[in-house]
Amino acid sequence: MRSSLFTISPKRIAQSLLAVVMVFALTVVMLLIGSNLLGEGVIALLYLVPIVWCTVRWGQIAGVSAALTAALCFDFFFIPPYETFAMGSVEGWLLWLLFSAVSILVVGRIQTILGDWQNRERKATFLYEMVAAMANLQTRQGIARVMADQIQQKYLAEIVGVHLNERGSLSEVHVIAANNPAGTPTAHGKPDRTLPIVSGPVLIGDIAIWKGLLQLPSDEDPMVQTLLRQTSAALDRAQVSEENAPAQTRQDNLSV
Repeated sequence: MRSSLFTISPKRIAQSLLAVVMVFALTVVMLLIGSNLLGEGVIALLYLVPIVWCTVRWGQIAGVSAALTAALCFDFFFIPPYETFAMGSVEGWLLWLLFSAVSILVVGRIQTILGDWQNRERKATFLYEMVAAMANLQTRQGIARVMADQIQQKYLAEIVGVHLNERGSLSEVHVIAANNPAGTPTAHGKPDRTLPIVSGPVLIGDIAIWKGLLQLPSDEDPMVQTLLRQTSAALDRAQVSEENAPAQTRQDNLSV
């Protein structure tokens, strides 16, 4: 699936232009103060302010736009010879290259941190929705259906199959969710990921996932482990409810 990180849109173009304007505005302010008073080191640090702000506020495209504009303005206005892109000394070259490298690294690091935070937020939301959907279900069939549907929708998987083993007086359960519900789900080859559902020392089932459009998380992913534990607890609760249902029905009939 194509990443939307660098997708060009009118909104992102406008944000990039605003980032360029912010850098130019800062440049004017620093020119009015004077480069001799500020010094090249302080000027370089001040240029990082709009770069960081634009990256956090508008994303990587705006941050890169601000970084490139700042690098050009820094060279043109504050590195001798002034008002030219020529470098008059090795020291000027090193200063400009160092500033440019730091600017790009800052943009990349901020975007990575924001991406990780957004990823954790999405995982937490997915877990909450999954647990909430299973909370009031009283049958293993219903839990398996919710599990398959939610995973298929979350990762746009080709097929998700949930198989629950026979337990006590309960029969096996097998549920399939596919991205073509109108057609007949067909899986080709082995699943790309098989997640075991364990209750204590007992394997009570598994989740088979055929990869679709989005990358599947690893088996060691904390979200996956939490999801499997919550599913196991919900299935244990549903098993007790299903096994007690016939006994409760017989008791009600006797009381009548």
